[in-house]
Amino acid sequence: MDNAIVVEGLRKSYGKLNVLEGIDFSVRRGSVFGLLGPNGAGKTTLIKILLGIAKKTDGDAALLGAPAGTTDVRRRVGYLPEDHQFPGYHSGFSLMEFYGSLYGVPRDERRRKIPETLELVGIAGRMHSKIKTYSKGMKQRLGLVSAIQHDPELLILDEPTE
Repeated sequence: MDNAIVVEGLRKSYGKLNVLEGIDFSVRRGSVFGLLGPNGAGKTTLIKILLGIAKKTDGDAALLGAPAGTTDVRRRVGYLPEDHQFPGYHSGFSLMEFYGSLYGVPRDERRRKIPETLELVGIAGRMHSKIKTYSKGMKQRLGLVSAIQHDPELLILDEPTE
């Protein structure tokens, strides 16, 4: 079994502020891995580098055998950001329809899978209600569905219980 994530000597600086200093680790495919640390430790910065949202200062990182942040690898990753916010005018179904189209999930497959994935997290009964009427927990579950609906090989959750 090979590694899903490999990080070697990763560094990130903002001017004189060193946020990440020589981070090394690997995560095997099929395993669960958590980043723990105090606020400001660089956990979100590390995730953003892995996804290509932020640029590294030095070092190497790879996801699923490809350089971190490349378009190809991003398509194979599901990501739930820490502070996700969904437009309240969407319903759960319409939001998943939109995100599925961005991920390139064919329309027929989206229409079939959306109710299934919303059922998986217990909110299928509200799939046609506006998101603005959802509780915080329902929005968290909707976020999880948005990250998994394209069957990613790797799932990255940033502060999933906030």
